[in-house]
Amino acid sequence: MSDLKNQIEKLRTQIRRHEHLYYVEADPEISDGEFDRLLEQLKALEEANPELITPDSPTQRVGESVTSFSSVKHRVPMMSIENSYSAGDINDWLLRCEKLLGQSPFPVVAELKIDGVSGTFNYQNGFFKMGATRGSGLEGDLVTGNVKTIRSLPLTVASHFDMDVRGEIYTPRPVLEKLNQARIEAGEEPFKNCRNLTSGTIKSLDPSVAAGRGLQVMVYGIAQAHELGFKRHSEVLAFLEEQGFKLNQAWQVCNSPAEIAGFIESIAHRRHEFSFDIDGVVIKIDSLAQQQELGNTAKAPRWVIAYKYPQERAISRLLSVEWQIGRSQLTPVACLEPVELGGTTVARASLHNLDQITEKDIRIGDQVVVEKAGYIIPYIVESLPEKRTGDEKMIEPPSECPVCRQKITIFKSADAETATTVRCENPDCRGVIARRVIHFITQMEIENFGPQLVDRLLEAGMIKEIEDVLSMQAASLAGIERMGEKSAVKITASIAAAAGKPLFRLISALGINNVGIVVSEKIAEHCNQSLEAFLGADIATLVKIEGIKERVAQSIRDYLENPRNHQFIAALKVWWHGPSAAEIASQRAGSQLNGKSFVVTGEAVVPRRELEELIKAHGGQVKSSVSAKTDYLLIGSLEGEDYVSTKKSKATQHRVPIINEQNLFVMLGKDIENTKR
Repeated sequence: MSDLKNQIEKLRTQIRRHEHLYYVEADPEISDGEFDRLLEQLKALEEANPELITPDSPTQRVGESVTSFSSVKHRVPMMSIENSYSAGDINDWLLRCEKLLGQSPFPVVAELKIDGVSGTFNYQNGFFKMGATRGSGLEGDLVTGNVKTIRSLPLTVASHFDMDVRGEIYTPRPVLEKLNQARIEAGEEPFKNCRNLTSGTIKSLDPSVAAGRGLQVMVYGIAQAHELGFKRHSEVLAFLEEQGFKLNQAWQVCNSPAEIAGFIESIAHRRHEFSFDIDGVVIKIDSLAQQQELGNTAKAPRWVIAYKYPQERAISRLLSVEWQIGRSQLTPVACLEPVELGGTTVARASLHNLDQITEKDIRIGDQVVVEKAGYIIPYIVESLPEKRTGDEKMIEPPSECPVCRQKITIFKSADAETATTVRCENPDCRGVIARRVIHFITQMEIENFGPQLVDRLLEAGMIKEIEDVLSMQAASLAGIERMGEKSAVKITASIAAAAGKPLFRLISALGINNVGIVVSEKIAEHCNQSLEAFLGADIATLVKIEGIKERVAQSIRDYLENPRNHQFIAALKVWWHGPSAAEIASQRAGSQLNGKSFVVTGEAVVPRRELEELIKAHGGQVKSSVSAKTDYLLIGSLEGEDYVSTKKSKATQHRVPIINEQNLFVMLGKDIENTKR
């Protein structure tokens, strides 16, 4: 038994080390596959010997769902921070501190202000015990299960201090982009920004949701630092780094107002290079004794101030609301008086759903604050009720579908995390069918087949269900208005070519709720690239796949067992002939990309998503950050030699070869003009 214990503990030590290298240092030594094998080996040993499982084991990061969160009182209150918006505000703060202290407040520490969710993490005798949100500042929600899924947060540390480590939980921007791509492809509303995604995820009742969304944390202090004997805040940061915590990627000890201003300006130029969102800089008195002497006001500590960068926001008037029909629901879109925002003219913005309209009290005629979520998607942040004239009108859901004119259904989920939805339940609605067909065409990458053509085919009666696309004939297409014979031949050839696409594309194209590209890739791998295996997979089989819980598995089975889908599925079984597992393995084995790791950045001739899929199809791995273990950094050829980024700097530092998409296609022996696999 002692040999078995030693074997298990050795595995745990290895896994913890590789977690730290990957999630904290961004410098992995092994591939994802090798890491997964280590984790599976540990899981197997623990399942066979459950008496040897410990709470701090890497296998215990994802626990069971809960029905609600309990509250916990913070031993040291988590107070808010006073904001500033100019150098004058900061100088005023410095003068106030100097007056209260009777001496210079310098040195101070300037840190990044991460735009996330504040959390506190208790450690006792070297073990993580619990995690909580800031909440009211006096007490917060106990979210230990979700916090444990954050792999950049160590479950064990060398120190035996009883300490409450404070930090900011956040979502990396590449994670948001990947999740939103999957949600858009699945016909779902994208998350509006990293902070909202983080806030919703950390409050999820199912820890597997948090585990699947890649939350991270950067720590910035210890609540009891002074009582534990630390003298300076900078000393605390150094201690936390030694213990294996992830700190701000940029912080600086400043000894003058000029150095503070220099740091703020430097970060302003670099803020979009970081893989996470920041909204300012936090400045703290370095001396913990001086912090104690300055104390707090009723709302905030006197020894810290935040400088906030200007937001990309504008004020416009909400003129009307349109309800757009999707595959499964109707979504509200705000029609605005055109306004300039982030270099573009914005006339439409997302209203997300009925719940957010009610929560934000948004009305037609309101002046509203518009922001670009994640610097891309415009959405309404809030209304300005103080500017109302009395002529504003409440936003009501439509009484009928804007396409088929059938009565709509408003569905209020019993699950507090699921938004109220407005649905057209008419399965024959042309709008619903059109969205399903467009989703299928998009996922299967059928070229020259856009929404306008779908509408014309529906009008002509050539499409009544999705399966009608599969048997489309060039002669019939050529008879459609504004459709030539050559165009018809191209479209039917593209439909035929799509039949050879990988299984994950077909699964994603079905339009099953919560099953996008990422989940589909995992299902296809688990089912050994077999359509029959996927169609026959029961719930017990599906929940064994990473990232799939019973709700998603049930959604898959509901779709496959719905009689309305049987004719479509039967047609797919005849039409699809994608590559088998053996063919995929053979393609990877003979490729120069097999086993190599790539980071893709910048704008290329070929869309980034296609490049990443091409790399993975030939056995390569796509990573989000550059490290010494990265084999290639691919920078889009449209950027030019003057392109500057953190990833390029790291690649140069680690001597990682830098290539563009033309180089990639040469490695594959392909012509860049023909990106088909």
